[in-house]
Amino acid sequence: MSLSKKPEHSSKPAPLCGPAQTVTAAMKILLALCLALSAIPAFADAPLRPPKKFTTCSPAGTVCATSDPATSLTVVSPRASQQQPWTIPGWHRWLFVSDDGQSLVVGYAGMNLVPRGVTLEEPVLFFYNKGSLVRTVTLGDLYTHKSQMRLTVSHLSWAHIPGINQENQLVVTLADGRTVAFAANTGRVQPLVSDASD
Repeated sequence: MSLSKKPEHSSKPAPLCGPAQTVTAAMKILLALCLALSAIPAFADAPLRPPKKFTTCSPAGTVCATSDPATSLTVVSPRASQQQPWTIPGWHRWLFVSDDGQSLVVGYAGMNLVPRGVTLEEPVLFFYNKGSLVRTVTLGDLYTHKSQMRLTVSHLSWAHIPGINQENQLVVTLADGRTVAFAANTGRVQPLVSDASD
């Protein structure tokens, strides 16, 4: 006589949406959302870092500018012995130093992001020559409508600035795709001259 037991079978069907299935379905949805969001360009508005002393140099490294919040001064120091250092007032987060030792461009304090409520009268670029302000560029010099700027999470992105090229031009790529070149020593708009390396 065999004592083996027959396998027990439940007559009840397995639940279609039990706790395990609910968690699995939720994780699949969350994963799908993460993948979808990662495919969208991020325009996160990260908070700016607190002011601190820093140094940035010209493309060739021949001139450096040090901006110090403790002294509220920015000192431009050409490495050539015949050129004397010069200063501009204030600590500045966004600086573009020219190889000529005479030109410095200060960018907007919020860098490439401006508040949504900004007006086109807002100054965004300041051109200095040997310590003297020679030109201020406003948003209105670059755009006719605020709608031309790109909307981010909580701001408007107005430009990307690679820096000063070998022809001593500040190259500014605007949010609508246009590229504008400014003479670093005067701030005047001029035709873009490509670097010899391009």
